[in-house]
Amino acid sequence: MPSKNPAPQDKCAVCKKLTAKKCSRCMARFYCSAEHQKQDWKKHKIACLPPAVALRDVVKTRAEAERDGDTKFVIDAILLPWDSETPCFVKVVCEMYEDEDDWPGGFNHRALLDPFLKGRESADIATMGYDGPALGYTLSLVWGDMFLRDGSPLNRCVVKLTDGKAYHPWGGNLIAYRVDEPTSMVARCKDAKAEDLRVIVAYLRDYGKAAREFGR
Repeated sequence: MPSKNPAPQDKCAVCKKLTAKKCSRCMARFYCSAEHQKQDWKKHKIACLPPAVALRDVVKTRAEAERDGDTKFVIDAILLPWDSETPCFVKVVCEMYEDEDDWPGGFNHRALLDPFLKGRESADIATMGYDGPALGYTLSLVWGDMFLRDGSPLNRCVVKLTDGKAYHPWGGNLIAYRVDEPTSMVARCKDAKAEDLRVIVAYLRDYGKAAREFGR
């Protein structure tokens, strides 16, 4: 009998043939054969990071870190990888810090996204699509701030999720996580949820409307 839980499949990075075989180091890029993996290594090696690299030996949740007085914790974030059609959850390290110019006693959170992005620009999303119903929470979507000019590769995941109908061709990785209700003083990070993927796709399709509204 076929397995009730077949291994996830994606297209081979070289020939686009469907395969369940992954790069054993990063577990994010698919290949149909060892030959194609070797052929692609020169291009892939820059982005080939073991999942544990992003953790930097930090394993506590936000609640555990706050309880123990630690300044670093991990959250679940949704990664839209540029080199795969399949989004995935990744662990992201966040750190707490106090800015003297901010609200006294208010600790901000900073997500450390170096393993995934070069530079960063972000949007805080609070509605389903442009001017749609309120989510009841805020989702922070982050991307490389120079991807339109630095030669970042086209994001295959965005193309797949939006059926090619994104406002412009997004490049490099995109990553999303929830934040506490934003204020002008404090920003705090929290886990993303599976349903947030629908919010991301709606934003990517409607980005042009939001950009015109805010003059971006």
